[in-house]
Amino acid sequence: MKPPLLKTARSAWRHLFGNNPPSLKTDSIHDWLKDALGSHAHNHQAPQAASAPTPSAEGNGTSAETEYQPANDVEARHGVFSFRQLTPKRLDCRFKAQSHKGSRDRDYRLFIPSNYQNGKAMPLVMVLHGCHQTNLDIAKIANLDQIAEQEGFLVVYPFVSSYTGLRAKNCWAWWQPAQTRAGQGEVADLNGILDEVCEHYTVDSSRIHVAGLSSGAGMAVALMVTQSERIASGCAVAGVAYGESAQAVQLFQPIPTQYRPVAKLVKTMEAQMPAAKTPVPLMIVHSRDDEVVPIKAAKNLRDSWAACFGISLHRKARVESGQTGASGWRFARYRGQSPRQHIETWWLDGPGHGWYGGKTGKFSYPNALNVSQRMWHFFKHHHITGQ
Repeated sequence: MKPPLLKTARSAWRHLFGNNPPSLKTDSIHDWLKDALGSHAHNHQAPQAASAPTPSAEGNGTSAETEYQPANDVEARHGVFSFRQLTPKRLDCRFKAQSHKGSRDRDYRLFIPSNYQNGKAMPLVMVLHGCHQTNLDIAKIANLDQIAEQEGFLVVYPFVSSYTGLRAKNCWAWWQPAQTRAGQGEVADLNGILDEVCEHYTVDSSRIHVAGLSSGAGMAVALMVTQSERIASGCAVAGVAYGESAQAVQLFQPIPTQYRPVAKLVKTMEAQMPAAKTPVPLMIVHSRDDEVVPIKAAKNLRDSWAACFGISLHRKARVESGQTGASGWRFARYRGQSPRQHIETWWLDGPGHGWYGGKTGKFSYPNALNVSQRMWHFFKHHHITGQ
C-alpha cells in the first residue's frame, strides 16, 4: 500500500500538470516532496505550524514568512491548495461593487493561519478600522493575527476604500441610514465580503464574529443588527449604538454631544433586524476618559442592546475590577435566559480614544488591558446553534 502522503502527492502532481504529467515516478515525487516539505517527505509527519509573522517596517504586513498576492481576479486572490500550508498568509483582495444600492469596490486583507486546511472549517473574525486609519493600521495595532495563528481562525480586515459625502478621513458612515440599512450601502458590502471569504475558504458558518474601533465599531454594530442570524458575537471598542446621530461623538468643541432615547434606538434596531430577532452576544470596551466618543455612547449601546434582546441590567452576573499596565478597568457581565442573551462591558480608565493592549501605532494604547485577547476569549465561547 502506498503511503498516504505519496498518494496525496500523486493527486497533487496530476492536479498541477494534467493527465500527462512530466513524470509520475516515485523518485520524482519524493524529490518534489523533499523540496516542498523538507524532511517531512520521508517520515510522513504533518508539517508543524510556523510562528506568527511580524508586519514589516513598511506596514504592508508581509514578511519572509508570508505570501503576498495582489488583488486580481477571484481565482488569483483566492487560490486554495489542498495541502496544509506551511506558513501563515496575508492576502490583499478586492471586493467588487454589487448591484445593491450604495455598493462600491472595497479592498480587504485576509489573514490565513498556517494550520488552515481546505475542508476543515475555521472561525472567521471581521475587524473594522476607525476614522483616520486603514485596515492595515487596525491589523497592526490589534495584533489579532498572532492570536489567530495560535488559536486557528481566519481574520478579514475590510477597508472603506472610497465614499461620498462629508465625513472624516476613512470613516465608516455608521450614522447614515443609507449605509447601515439592511441590504444596502457599506453594511451590505461587508456582508458581501463575508460571503466572498466563505465562498473561497472553509469557514465555520456558526462562528463568524465582528469587531471594530470607533466608526468601525459603529459599523460592526450595524452588521450585528442587520445580520443577527449570521453573526455569532461581536465587540465594539469606543463605539456607538445603532441609530445614533453624528452628534453622539464630539465633533467640535464646544458643541455638546446628543444621544437618542433608548426606546427610539430599539425601534430603529427592530426595523432593520430579521423577523426572528436573534440575540447577538456583545462585548463593549470603552474608556471613561474618551473625549472623542464619550462613555455615554457606550452606555446607550449597552442599554439599547439589553432592551432589544431582553437582558436585565438590574442584576449583574459577574463584576470585577483591576489594573493592567497604566489602565484600571471595571468588568461587568449581564445574562438573560439563553446563552446568546449576553453582554459584557469593560470600562477602562484612560488614556483616551483608541485600541487597548495591542502594538504601538495610530490610536493604540499598548500598556493596558489586551482587548484582542479578551475579545477572542469572548468570541470562542459563542456560536450559532443549528448551523
